[in-house]
Amino acid sequence: MNKLFFATALVCLFALGAFAQKPADFSGKWNLDLTKSDLGQQAAMIKSQTVTITQSGTSFKVSTATGRNTPPDSGSGGGSGMGGGRGGFGGGGDQSYTLDGKEVSTERQTPNGNVTIKTTASQSGNKVVVSSVFPGPNGDIKSTTTYELSGDGKTLTVTRESTRGNSKSVYTKG
Repeated sequence: MNKLFFATALVCLFALGAFAQKPADFSGKWNLDLTKSDLGQQAAMIKSQTVTITQSGTSFKVSTATGRNTPPDSGSGGGSGMGGGRGGFGGGGDQSYTLDGKEVSTERQTPNGNVTIKTTASQSGNKVVVSSVFPGPNGDIKSTTTYELSGDGKTLTVTRESTRGNSKSVYTKG
């Protein structure tokens, strides 16, 4: 009886191991495909964008470099409300996350002074979800950024949902 129980437990253990999904590795250089992306008004401002992701264990680092189009001579001046490197539609800069689901507070210098940003990040299979909350002039600004890797590992889709607006950026591995 003990041998039968042991054999059954061993078979179940191997079956569970076969079904366990290994988290995807997002590491690499990714080039924005503007034709497949939905960036709203920001699309006209972006000439090119490259995202470099470095992932090791629960460490997830995103570096963004954006080439901008020359603004038209419309005399409107000023910037838009959704630009910038952090959590916006591009810009530049580095962001680092720990994919353990624990909340992390960081201080950032803004034109309105220092703000505390509370962020959680986690990975499930081929998705990494980063949720952030930071104070804005009219209340907290909440955003969720989802990085999703295609089954073949050649396409990265980044969707951003925020109280400021939504976007979808599609990248190809380069």
